[in-house]
Amino acid sequence: MDSAEAHLYAQRWDAAIEVLESTLREIAINRVHFRAARLAIEHQLAAKSLALAYACTGRYDDAWRTMEELAGQDLLGDPPPRVDHSGAGFEGLGILMSLIGEALGGGGAAASSNRAPEPHWALHDSRARVGLLQILGHGSTSVMLLRTLGEDGTVTTRGVRREIDADLTDEAFTTFGGTTSADAANYLMSLDSGVVETTVARTRMAAAFARVAPLLVEPLRELLGGLHLRSIGICDDGTLNHFPFEALPWPDPTTPGQVLGDRYSVCFVPSAASGLPCRAWQRQERPRVLFVAYDGADLNTDRDIARMRELTGLDVTVMHTADCAKREILTELSKDYSLVHFSCHGRFDIFQPGRSALLLSEKARDVHHFDDQGLQEVEPGDQRYQLTSEDLEGIDMPGAPVVSLFACSSAASKSPMKFGFAGLPGAFLRAGASAVIGSRWSASNDLCFTLMSTMYAAINNGMPPGSAFFAARRTLPSTPEPTVFHQGLFCYIGAPDEETS
Repeated sequence: MDSAEAHLYAQRWDAAIEVLESTLREIAINRVHFRAARLAIEHQLAAKSLALAYACTGRYDDAWRTMEELAGQDLLGDPPPRVDHSGAGFEGLGILMSLIGEALGGGGAAASSNRAPEPHWALHDSRARVGLLQILGHGSTSVMLLRTLGEDGTVTTRGVRREIDADLTDEAFTTFGGTTSADAANYLMSLDSGVVETTVARTRMAAAFARVAPLLVEPLRELLGGLHLRSIGICDDGTLNHFPFEALPWPDPTTPGQVLGDRYSVCFVPSAASGLPCRAWQRQERPRVLFVAYDGADLNTDRDIARMRELTGLDVTVMHTADCAKREILTELSKDYSLVHFSCHGRFDIFQPGRSALLLSEKARDVHHFDDQGLQEVEPGDQRYQLTSEDLEGIDMPGAPVVSLFACSSAASKSPMKFGFAGLPGAFLRAGASAVIGSRWSASNDLCFTLMSTMYAAINNGMPPGSAFFAARRTLPSTPEPTVFHQGLFCYIGAPDEETS
């Protein structure tokens, strides 16, 4: 790999391809020992580097194929659990979707699936409204691959290469919480229930976004030009995996101030290497909703509950955390709901993502005070009212619900995302959710109510939850804050429903 690294940094792509292909052949010969972590890591590095080298020489289909072959293998070489993804989001795209999970369509199969791929991935569906965006990078070289399905059923892979100052992307990675540096920890770890965004942190975020955004907009416009897409699934295991792509400025003379999230339904999807399942949301005539309401005067959950009960097309079960605790909620989550909604506080733990939690009551919130020597002490909140990522392990949500986490920091994940979206999003996906809606940082109670009210009103009128979320997000009121904090606040993790695509 040392010689391959030298070739990559020198941008000698053909030489790098020769070395990397040889490396992968040697690894394949030693497949029996693939459970060795060192060999597994070398396999991942070689495959991703080879994909980049292919892409840099214009061999876009080879680059995509290489990433597909990498799909389904974690660092120990074990495939993810086999899950029936029949009919899941992006229906009809088959193995084309294996980059973002196992078999995501009813017409194909991906790595570790029981079915073999059919010719041309069995692309029965003529819809051409979805694009999958994979971002590859090495040093200052960045390549975006976009794969789409044409109206005639053909699959097309486009690519665009740019030289981007690695320091800039590293800055964005650090600023938006992709590292355990002191700065990111100060930003992501809350002293109470959500994200503490100091003036310094917000200033730094706005500056990093302003510097990096122009570097992404140009290649994206080049890739998307001439395509009539509605949805873009973004997968990046690298330095931009925490970046709020929805907030990218998307200039349009007819729509001043437009951002990418206004033009496209942008969702974030785990790479196949993560092993996270992507299940289908099951449409029901009267969707069953589990609404978990925070107990505390600092959130106006009574208003949220009243609004939900106005929507007579939904079958709403409300759990007041004043009357129940974690054990009862976990039991209820294991029942057949098609939508799950949490209205509460949230906390992301960047050092121990499994301890990231939804705080269901005032009793759950940690108390900070100073001792006699002036040192800060923490009195942990009541654990019975803290629903952590670890608590969700082992439960199964049979209805494959869309889970809405209207809580601060609920969409935060520890990098790299390929290791399972460590944090609350990955925990809910592993438990069976078809998608997770959450907040990257702190969100005001009023803004959450506006989004929730608009989104569930649309679902009540028959719109599937993915489409309802994207439509509701586009109608959020304007704000004097920088665009990144407003348009990048809520994100959708998982494959969108079929109407979104």
